[in-house]
Amino acid sequence: MKLTTFILCVFFLYTVNLFAQVADSTKIKELEKIRTQSGVDPTRVNSKASYSFLIYDPQLSPGQINNRVTVNLGVKRWSFTAKSDIISKLSTEPGSGFSSAAGDIRFSVLNAFFVKGKNALAGSAELSMPTGKPGYGSQYLSLTPSITYAYTINPSLFFAIQPQYTFQLMKDPSYPNLSVLTIRAFLAKFTKTGYFFVFEPRPIFDFGNDNFDFIVSPIMGKALGAGFNLIYLMEIPTKQATLDSKGILYQFGINKSF
Repeated sequence: MKLTTFILCVFFLYTVNLFAQVADSTKIKELEKIRTQSGVDPTRVNSKASYSFLIYDPQLSPGQINNRVTVNLGVKRWSFTAKSDIISKLSTEPGSGFSSAAGDIRFSVLNAFFVKGKNALAGSAELSMPTGKPGYGSQYLSLTPSITYAYTINPSLFFAIQPQYTFQLMKDPSYPNLSVLTIRAFLAKFTKTGYFFVFEPRPIFDFGNDNFDFIVSPIMGKALGAGFNLIYLMEIPTKQATLDSKGILYQFGINKSF
């Protein structure tokens, strides 16, 4: 009788442990799915389409609204992206309202060439085409190569760093050289209820204009199910000159993964 009781207790504990392992495995898969579909981590590749509504609110000049459409195609560890903006600017002349035009078109390719265990690496390059007219586009044909390293602290938390360098391939001789080093670093937290929170400090070294900026960006999102995600972010400059000229950026977006 004692032996039978002992065997039943061992079997019960084994069954409970087995179910706990299955539950943990399901939780990890769900968190990984949210991480991939959110678009926060460049080392996680999938196909998606997204729309974003961006509001720039400078303190000393009229505001600006961007309507941005992005299409991303993921093939194994490769990602191909195209994005473009329709830009609406508030006139400096009272009573003139907004004027709108298309901005630059950007194409990028990314390869997550190393994803193993807690470590992941991805390299990418973005080509910006000067399709926007003066005042709406950058007027530079430029290239931005970057590399991303991501470290998974635990299934719900990861840290990543992404240095990227922007330079011109072609420009008007009267324009200054385009030479900008941006270092993105972000800490992201995902929850089993579908929410995710990201904090991104971003130093920007503009060598062409001999300028330095430091941007702080909090990001919040929610996985809605069926591949849909809502994302809200702010980009807050820490320099008064940047607050005056560009202001705080508010961005609202939705994406759908396929």
